[in-house]
Amino acid sequence: MLVELLILILGAGLVSELVPQNRMPVLWSLFSATAVFYFVYRLSLLGVAPDLYLNYPWLKTPNLAVNLELVVNAHNIYLIFALSILAGLVLLQNTFGAENAKNSLNGLVLLNLLSSLMLVFAGNYIQMLVAVGVCDVLVFSAVNNIEAKKKYIYANFLADIGLVSIFAVILGQGGGLGLEKLSDYARFGHHKDFVAILLLVCIFAKTGLFMFQGTYTEMRLLGFNRLNYVLYTATPLTGYLLLLKTESLLQISSFSYPMLKIFALSSVLWGAWGALAIDNLKQKAVYFALMFWGLVYAFAAFGNRLGSLEFAALLTAAFLFGQVLMLICMAASNETQVSETGGFLKALKWTLLLTLLVLAAFFSVLLKVRENCSWLAWGYVLLFMLTSAHILSQILLGESRADERVQAMLKNPSLPSWLPVAAAAVVLCRYFHLSLLSTILLLGAWIGLFFLRPLRRLDGLYNNDTLQEADYVGTAYELLIITPVKVIGRLLWLTVDFVFIERTIISSVQNALGFMIFLFRRIHSGTLTGALLFTLLGFAVIGIIWLYGG
Repeated sequence: MLVELLILILGAGLVSELVPQNRMPVLWSLFSATAVFYFVYRLSLLGVAPDLYLNYPWLKTPNLAVNLELVVNAHNIYLIFALSILAGLVLLQNTFGAENAKNSLNGLVLLNLLSSLMLVFAGNYIQMLVAVGVCDVLVFSAVNNIEAKKKYIYANFLADIGLVSIFAVILGQGGGLGLEKLSDYARFGHHKDFVAILLLVCIFAKTGLFMFQGTYTEMRLLGFNRLNYVLYTATPLTGYLLLLKTESLLQISSFSYPMLKIFALSSVLWGAWGALAIDNLKQKAVYFALMFWGLVYAFAAFGNRLGSLEFAALLTAAFLFGQVLMLICMAASNETQVSETGGFLKALKWTLLLTLLVLAAFFSVLLKVRENCSWLAWGYVLLFMLTSAHILSQILLGESRADERVQAMLKNPSLPSWLPVAAAAVVLCRYFHLSLLSTILLLGAWIGLFFLRPLRRLDGLYNNDTLQEADYVGTAYELLIITPVKVIGRLLWLTVDFVFIERTIISSVQNALGFMIFLFRRIHSGTLTGALLFTLLGFAVIGIIWLYGG
């Protein structure tokens, strides 16, 4: 049954890609969403803890056979549900959103869902690396901006090379392709620190954590629905799934968890700063995603490994907040500069209520997974409340700078646009319900921050062109990597090429050739001196042969 459902997703994705772009896009979008939700429905009939294990021969080489594994159990069932539901929400939003190539994007979303599930199911290196590579290619196809494509493929290509190198080292010492061989490598393998640190760097690059987020800041040039699809259901997700699959490798190096803690907490703080300071709403969405993934890795770093249900719920709640930002952008006629908004509350009361519902769902989930890291969960709640309230208060309450067109067309998004978001938030609230008192206190605190606007002075940062146009990651990359490489290259050119090669080797060869040419000219000059020199040279050759010939 599972195979038939996966073939259904694959077929729907291929059909969406093959259908002409302008041929009934709304109908095909609904068809794609229906296929996904039918997949969810059929899985739900199995119950919350099914145990399906299917193993198909994939590569039948004599010494290195590879099987395609499909495993559904209590450890991954909620994650499978979450990935499917998020793909369905992207498709529904795509149905009623302003997307030019609906059919193509629908197909990419479905194929990405399938490759992400293959990564969840993976029990060997080959299936895992193929799934990661396919996700990279699909996201590259979905990114419809040249500059964003360049940064994305550069970072992920290097990360993929690093992953292949890591598993080549492990395979060479472990003797098998199964992920269970990681424990053998952890006991007997060599180069453990190198493998663990390189693995983390590859994961950070794919997820876009602090110092690696430059890959995704360029995504502000995409449509909002494509942006949320990339940030929550595509490559950053594969980074975290890689961490879950290879978690035992982190324990072989004493540097792994300190490094993970530093980058995770730095990502949360840097994401909060970017969300407060950057003017572009899509770029703010990127920084909120950076905060979220930093939190997820912080939980892993501080010993609170999220289960399938907890991670699936957190991922869904973060995605829903990204959808709220998208709905606000839609309501403002796709105005993305927060400094050009303000005073929208009167026209967007329903959108504010939807925001409160999504926040209630987010807080409900977050405070249910705080068991071993209560300080981290509460700290994130406060930071998220402060940043989200500041941004939304600027848009809904701040001094209006919107032009006449935006003000004239301003209205709540259509019901089909926000109803799926509201429904998903209600489900999360019911499943992870807080006490009524806790819910009232948290939302009351958020509303207080929303109306009081304690960080209103930061609005002036939107007018700072230096800050808004600064590329901190690119500058750091230029200073820390490119510039030293250029300096080292210049020094090597001066010392090796100019001094050693040109002044020593080439000059010596030139002088030797000049001397030989002089000798041969004297030998063949036809003079008495030349004849005498030629005769002496002949006797010298005869003498050498006589001495050493025996």
